[in-house]
Amino acid sequence: MSTKRDPLYFICLMPPSGIKSEIEKIKKEIQAEFGISHALKLPAHITVKIPFRFNENKEASLLKKLQNFSAELKPISINLKDFGRFDKKVIFINVLDHEPIIQLHTNLQGFIGELTQLKKHELASKIHPHVTIATRDLKRTDFPQVWANFKDRYFAASFIAKHLFLLKHNGKTWDILRKFDFNKE
Repeated sequence: MSTKRDPLYFICLMPPSGIKSEIEKIKKEIQAEFGISHALKLPAHITVKIPFRFNENKEASLLKKLQNFSAELKPISINLKDFGRFDKKVIFINVLDHEPIIQLHTNLQGFIGELTQLKKHELASKIHPHVTIATRDLKRTDFPQVWANFKDRYFAASFIAKHLFLLKHNGKTWDILRKFDFNKE
């Protein structure tokens, strides 16, 4: 008899469709030139709560509580500028002002922790807000060549984040489960 694991969820901010398309083009460029495609499994986003498992039978409650949580939030100004990296593992687009996103992360971490018992690996004490363009299948041996294409490359975009997004893993990719509006005042 097998026991089914609870599904994975994560929470993020997403740019509007025009910026999302620009970032998607960059990811596809990386795929075409280097065969690196893992980042294409997700839409462009800024993670504010790393993946966590949650009882699917309680999903409706999670949705309602996230709706109420989001309704208290004020829109966040997001400025994306150029590219950065984490060691030789990840290439990303920089987010300039981390503080509002870090504060949102801290609040969300506590909020989710009240709803479910988070495992140690589901907790992140620190985050570095960014938009990933190359990850997991980016090999250390390929990193210098890929990074050379982006280290001095210009990118700039700005938007106002007005929603939280809850994504759910379907076994292969992440699907947007729900969009939650921030307070409009």
